[in-house]
This record gives sequence, C-alpha cells and structure tokens, in this order.
Amino acid sequence: MLLAAVGFNQVLIFNIAVLNTIHPHTQFKLNKLVVFVLLLGAITACKKSAPTNNSINLGYSFFPIDSGIVKYYAVDSIAYSDITHSSDTFHFILKEEFAGLISGQTFQYHREILRSVRTDTSQNWHARTSVFVIVNSNNLEWLEDNIRQVKLAFPIGNVLSWNGNQSNNLGRKTFLLQNIHQAFNNGDTVFNDCVAVQESLANNAIEEILIKSVYSNGIGLIDFTNNNLNTQVTGVSGYKIHQKLIHYYLP
Repeated sequence: MLLAAVGFNQVLIFNIAVLNTIHPHTQFKLNKLVVFVLLLGAITACKKSAPTNNSINLGYSFFPIDSGIVKYYAVDSIAYSDITHSSDTFHFILKEEFAGLISGQTFQYHREILRSVRTDTSQNWHARTSVFVIVNSNNLEWLEDNIRQVKLAFPIGNVLSWNGNQSNNLGRKTFLLQNIHQAFNNGDTVFNDCVAVQESLANNAIEEILIKSVYSNGIGLIDFTNNNLNTQVTGVSGYKIHQKLIHYYLP
C-alpha cells in the first residue's frame, strides 16, 4: 500500500512539473483535476484500511475455552419434599478447570472441563463427572450427562433467541439472550460486560421454574440459577440451586 502510494505521488509530481509549461488557463483546470485525483486516492486508501470481518468481536470471549482459567463457585441448594413437608439445604465449593481436547462421536473436538467439589477448605477435593464444551463459528455447545445443549449463539447480540435443544431430541426449548453487555452484581462482586441467557421460565399454580445463566466477557459463566418447584396442593417438591463465582485465576 505504501509503495503504491509513493509511486502514485511520484507520477503526480512529474505531471505537475509538466503542467507548469502549459497555458495558465488550461493549467488551472488541470490543477483542479489533480487535486480531485489526490482526494479520490486518499478516500480509496481509507476504505482499503478499514477493519475486516476478522477484527469484529463475535463474543467467543464470553466463554474463553483456551484461556486455562480456573474457577471456583459457591453452590447452594435446597431440596423440598411434599411427603415430609420439609426441606434440606446443601452447600459446597465447585472447582472447574479446562483440560485437553477430546474427539467426540461426531469427530468434533470437545474441550473437557474437570470438576471437583469440597464442602469447606479443610477437606480434599473430590472429583465429579466432567462436562465438555465445543465452540464453533455459530454457537457454544455444552455436553453434560449425555445431553447436548446450545448455551450461547454467536455473534453475541445478533441472535436474541434460539433452540437450546437443537443438538438433542428432547424437543424445542427456547433460550433468550438478555441484559446484553450490562454489569452484573452477584451480591459480592460487580462484573462488567455481561450477558444473561434465560433457559427456562414458568410461574403458575402448579410449578415455578427458572433456569438462567450469566456470562462475563473474558471469564465465562459467573452465575447460574436452576429452580424447579412443583407447587401443588399436596405441598412443595423440587429444588433450588444457585451457583455463583467466588474466585478465579489464570495460571
């Protein structure tokens, strides 16, 4: 681009030198033409240097699978029984760290997320079943308990709803993108540049359901709510689960 511009300018300098030998009236008209050509060349150069599609942020950083990030979540759950008319509470710390790539049945490479838990800092970590993720140009797929779901659609903000069950046979389930590029406060920390995904919502006389994930740019999942209650006349049964990020680091 620079060499071409230099060559172009040299030709213009030569032409201007020639113009100096032309009749003044004709020279004035030609000088105006030269200025027009110079402006046209500048505009063309600006267009050629405009950002390409490769520089556009598609939102992959809302779940950075290659970052090596290690995350710790506080998980609180309540289990309700309509038989005993009682509830039990549970609390533990969940640790997630990215492992290597694994080839799946569809020959797509999945990133494994190793999971381990403990109830407090005095205990050793105990391994739990891993989950797997795959990021392609269109979405983020999450594979857990042999169920594959589309958790995010790319580019972030372009697709506001999608079928979260499009990669399984469980029937359509509409996921909704919400609070795009907004801050999120989990009660302890304020995270900037987040998006929320509502995976399920129902609130009627017989059930209360809310499944919602929040992702932060450069970190990934920072908050997850999974409430599933049956509220019939016999009593309340089901569970409430809340998972929030309490610490993370890059090795």
